[in-house]
Amino acid sequence: MKLAIIGAGLAGLAAAHKLRHSQSAIEIVIFEKSRGLGGRAATRRLHGATFDHGAQYIKAPTPELEALLREGAAQETLHDIGLPVWTFDQHSQIAEGDPAQNSDPKWTYSDGITRIAKELAQGLDIRRQIRIGHIAQANGSYILFDEQDAIVGAADAVLLTPPAAQTHDLIAASALPKAAQETVLAELAKVSYRPCLTVTLGYPPKLHPRPFYALVNTDRQHPISWLAYEHLKPGRASGDQHIVIAQMAPEWSTSHWNDNLSQLTEQVAALVSTLLDEDLGTPLWGDRQGWRYALPDGRADFDTLNSAIRGLFFAGDYTAGQGRVHLAIEQGWRVAEKIIAGLDKS
Repeated sequence: MKLAIIGAGLAGLAAAHKLRHSQSAIEIVIFEKSRGLGGRAATRRLHGATFDHGAQYIKAPTPELEALLREGAAQETLHDIGLPVWTFDQHSQIAEGDPAQNSDPKWTYSDGITRIAKELAQGLDIRRQIRIGHIAQANGSYILFDEQDAIVGAADAVLLTPPAAQTHDLIAASALPKAAQETVLAELAKVSYRPCLTVTLGYPPKLHPRPFYALVNTDRQHPISWLAYEHLKPGRASGDQHIVIAQMAPEWSTSHWNDNLSQLTEQVAALVSTLLDEDLGTPLWGDRQGWRYALPDGRADFDTLNSAIRGLFFAGDYTAGQGRVHLAIEQGWRVAEKIIAGLDKS
């Protein structure tokens, strides 16, 4: 059996990793539209700093997830951040966070959260910078076309793992049984997304010590949704700078999506100083990343999607209803089991 996976985010990589280790007869090819792996589990190196500009850490609430994190060489760089997340409201009032939630480890890697994607990707056939535009059924298999209508592959089954909105557009453009296609499109349409601008600021090493690693906004009434001291992650400290990650609220992100970097740096730096009640001065540098599909609102039903069209499978954090690293991995595992079950019946 030949399986094509569209998207090298964590759901796609987790599914491929599980299948590769349990079903050696399956030939897997992954098509990824970008040069990177892991989707929002992304790390950037800039101005001598290493920082995570998407997902901030990984939770591992099950033994299976923790075992995955400790696989291979990754365990050498795996750390619990060890500091709590506190909260703030629309008035910039900071308070201690939930003790129960803060008691759980917040896993990260000293070389960046993208390490988890690199570990999952080992040994896989990943073809980068190929964007699949549509698919078509032909003689019991699937043909994959890029955006220029060129054939880039064929497979017995296809797993789609992009965000629900992008998957919706791909399925809508594809030649598939009409009634089943409409079922899938209706299910995917249940999910919308909150966009997020991540603005990273580098400062001289003068920020006041704090009893927390990060702050999260609880009432969704502040321009900042999340603020983190990236330099406090184990192994990330840089002697000549402190690194602040500001993830902006959806409405603010949408309003400022097209602002240039200097505008964003100035505006966000002012908001950070106000929130912390600390005059941080002018940052040494700034960086930006726009995530149009940062967090899913709503949930598409996993079973409906994965039983509608023979040989087509779907996975992503949108089938769990929340944008979390561990949920994306678990949904990848879940769809892998669905694929295996289909093999057992054939």
